[in-house]
Amino acid sequence: MVNTFDFPADRFYDAGRHMWFKEEAPGLFRVGITGLGAKTVGDLVAFMPKRVGGRAEAGRSIATVESGKWVGAVRVPFSGEVVEANEAPIDRPELINQDPFGQGWMVAILADDPDATRALLASGLAECGGP
Repeated sequence: MVNTFDFPADRFYDAGRHMWFKEEAPGLFRVGITGLGAKTVGDLVAFMPKRVGGRAEAGRSIATVESGKWVGAVRVPFSGEVVEANEAPIDRPELINQDPFGQGWMVAILADDPDATRALLASGLAECGGP
């Protein structure tokens, strides 16, 4: 826990972009933003994930989130296929603010190179890139 924000130990993090990645099965990574990230952007009013079957490219958007003060792309530091998109926050984007590590997750990606992805995320040097 940092200040009042949880950072579960079973995940990898990109602290600069406030992203988390949890390996659910070999090479399958569930992705979301941290509570600190959600607090930073403010109360979310819209969430638009990439479609299932779509390509996730390193440094490129896998979702768009919008708050009253910000609209931006959610990016990942590795490539793969989006195999699941969380539909709950499409209708209730506040779930991302309220439960970022649970009901507020965004997408699940099957990494192109699971070993390299795991090594990158574990190194602490993963950066999601982009402006």
